[in-house]
Amino acid sequence: MASKGKNGVAGVARAIEVRISSGLVRDGGFLPSVRDLSKELGCAPLTAHRALKQLAESGLVVAEPRHGYRVTNSRLASKVQEVLVSLEDPTGYEGYLGDIYETQQAVLRRGALVRGWISASLPYDGQSVEVLAKQLQEMHATALILQDIGERFPPGLPVELMALGLPAIGLDLACVAPALDVVLRDEAHGAALAVGYLVKRGHRRIGWYGPLQESTNGLRRFAGAAEALVGAGLDLEAQAWRAVENPTETSAAREFLQRPDRPTAVLALWQTAARALVRAARELGLKIGQDLELVGWALEEHFDSSYARDCPELRESCATVTWSMADVGRLVLARIAERRREPDLPAARIMLPMKLREPGK
Repeated sequence: MASKGKNGVAGVARAIEVRISSGLVRDGGFLPSVRDLSKELGCAPLTAHRALKQLAESGLVVAEPRHGYRVTNSRLASKVQEVLVSLEDPTGYEGYLGDIYETQQAVLRRGALVRGWISASLPYDGQSVEVLAKQLQEMHATALILQDIGERFPPGLPVELMALGLPAIGLDLACVAPALDVVLRDEAHGAALAVGYLVKRGHRRIGWYGPLQESTNGLRRFAGAAEALVGAGLDLEAQAWRAVENPTETSAAREFLQRPDRPTAVLALWQTAARALVRAARELGLKIGQDLELVGWALEEHFDSSYARDCPELRESCATVTWSMADVGRLVLARIAERRREPDLPAARIMLPMKLREPGK
């Protein structure tokens, strides 16, 4: 009996069927390999293989030895009812954010496929709203995600796009519109968790290593950290916080650690900033966890594969504030589905809670 659920055989078969019905693979074309499908759809290779066999039995695809599965009759595929378009400006941001962005897009694509939706991207390059409206119409968009990674969207753009009448949601936007649903990491909550951890460890001088100006997320994290310090009865002025606008450079990290007033603990609430401090501490002969305590910041899905891979100190000796991209995708898609069912819902500001991962865990 075929297993149920989005990661079961039936759910995976439906997701593959959506790929075909959307025109991503036309008659005569080959589907991705079993291994690639299993990664994209978040299922076991055996489940993907069984789903393909199920579609072959229905006449939608045919297995060809040493080549894979070829689409033979796309007309058998069910029609897709939703077309989710992400308007994005993937320029002007730090390189490491590219990996986070790609993970986010993969999560959204996989979630859309499981729901039977098409997902597509529309690059933003300063087009007028009139041009964007035409592009969205040509893409048959039924819902819209606004993703401004480089913070280049004009302040009025979300408001103008809302007038198009599409269900829309902002994802981690610096600029918002009154009627726009928004999903945000709770940056202030994450920073407060970091401060609370260090205060419980007995620290009273806690440094700040990261940007403030030109960084909306930096301001949010700074606000949460400052509130937590005041709530703990610590003098904010005694922390002598100074913005570090290029925290990813090892030279900047080394200079920070060589300060005569170096704090006993540091908030490094960017994954590249935390890695830079660890590398600089090595060069200076400082032991993380003994000479200096550090709280970092990382995406859960990247913790082992990139964040702590070359800096084991981040796993063994540092606490880390984390969030999950799978949770982000779930919240975004669930809100769009809810908005489609009830168009007149009031706008929601959906905050994604952060988690604190303690050393060695």
